[in-house]
Amino acid sequence: MEPNTAEKFDTLPHVILTHGGEWDPAVLDHILTDNDDWVSKVKREEDQECDSPFDDRGEHKHREPVRAGVPIENPTGPPSKDPDDIEVNFHNGDIEVNFHADNATRQVHQAHQKASNLNMIYVYEGEGMPDDEVETVEAEEGETKEDIEANTPPVETKPKPVDYSKYRRQFLHVLVEKIKRTFAATNQNAPSIVYGPKANQTLKSPNPALNIRQRKEAAATDSLFADVPAVDTPGYNGAQIFVGRSSLLTDCYGFCSVSEFPNTLLDNIRERGAMDTLISDHANYEMSARVKDILRSLMIGHWKSEPHYQHQNFAEHRWGHVKSNLEWLMAFLDVDLDCWLLALNYACSVMNLTAEKILGWRTPQEVATGETPAICVLSYFMFWDVACCARHANKQPGSQKGQEIRGRFVGFAWDVGHKLTFLVLTDET
Repeated sequence: MEPNTAEKFDTLPHVILTHGGEWDPAVLDHILTDNDDWVSKVKREEDQECDSPFDDRGEHKHREPVRAGVPIENPTGPPSKDPDDIEVNFHNGDIEVNFHADNATRQVHQAHQKASNLNMIYVYEGEGMPDDEVETVEAEEGETKEDIEANTPPVETKPKPVDYSKYRRQFLHVLVEKIKRTFAATNQNAPSIVYGPKANQTLKSPNPALNIRQRKEAAATDSLFADVPAVDTPGYNGAQIFVGRSSLLTDCYGFCSVSEFPNTLLDNIRERGAMDTLISDHANYEMSARVKDILRSLMIGHWKSEPHYQHQNFAEHRWGHVKSNLEWLMAFLDVDLDCWLLALNYACSVMNLTAEKILGWRTPQEVATGETPAICVLSYFMFWDVACCARHANKQPGSQKGQEIRGRFVGFAWDVGHKLTFLVLTDET
């Protein structure tokens, strides 16, 4: 390449690529905004591409609000062919269950399930067909896009073998066979890291399944209903019971409405860990779209008994023993009827600390947690025993009220104070 001559410069055509004159870079300057904090405001929480049921802190966003004073009835009706085809309405204090929702509601549920499907975000071994294997479909005259999608066969997804050799660096260069065995003995629920402008401010993993401990057993659940609201509650007329399939560990949580089942499920997962499989009846509220979102996000399976065959639910067997103990406590000790939930929790606590022959004479608490529990907390009081506790309110010098309050022993405060903290229902309340 050499500079052109004067003859070529005069004879050859000229192509102008830029504007004539000196280049002024200032013409490209542009002020995006006057806000100095614009970087942190570019990405907002409401601008998420996927409306996940969990927020940035890993907490579930769609807990059912507790509706105090709503009467509870065991909902009966024809089982819906589509579990998502349900509407629960509250009108003048009554619960109205509609098993055939309109198309708009169904589309909202389906869109929410699609947006909450982590399989569309976190992909492990699945991979689509290569571009050269995908057949291109051309539209015929008068054919719309919807017609093409309806006539186009689905794309087949084939699993791709994992190249374990590329992970040797992360495993201290051990043998490939050892890495393969490691993958088979573990799970890989979060193969990729989700990043963003606030990634350095996260307190929990963006993948909800990594924020909770795993419970290595299936858990069966069942609902029970009472005639009177429980004392010291917002008006709980029912309770949800959860039973460990292998450990027989039993927990119960009160509720005002059957629509609060996702709340009780999240409470049990938070307290005991995420079960491998949830076992339930064929009740519609236990198969709702919100329950599916929780199970899908936390990698939990779901097994249902056949309709009208509730005896297939493992929780029914354990509930028979719990119910007999509850009835004995209420009748033999002449317990007030509104204390049924306190008596139920007490019965479950004692049964969790009682050795079972089917468990090799170990307690359900030990089988579930692997730790040998201390049972000295059971030896001090019996349920509904008269007990006195210190008065902390209205404790002024010279007061006519005593320094102690008389009441009834109603259980154990497992999440308050030290290991020997008890619950006392005072006579004044």
